[in-house]
Amino acid sequence: MTSAVNSLATESATSATDDAGTIPMLREQIDALDAAIVRIVAERARVSRRIQTARMNAGGTRVELGRERTVRNTYRDGLGSEGPALAEAVLQVCRGAR
Repeated sequence: MTSAVNSLATESATSATDDAGTIPMLREQIDALDAAIVRIVAERARVSRRIQTARMNAGGTRVELGRERTVRNTYRDGLGSEGPALAEAVLQVCRGAR
């Protein structure tokens, strides 16, 4: 069972006790998670730029398609069929200006 499926099973058990009164608290949690995601993606972009620079300094290309395929597969494995779309968005941010 994937982590996405495990998460959904846990979510449905918890959501049975949620009502309209929990919405503000849940939105605060979403806002905190979104802020953490932004910080993590920004850090990933900084590391990615360093890798791109090192690769180009060694005579290679800025983007390594095989590595990007691995990243997409990792997101698919962790998040299911929608994972690759999120991976592509993250990769696009981390590629930077060409």
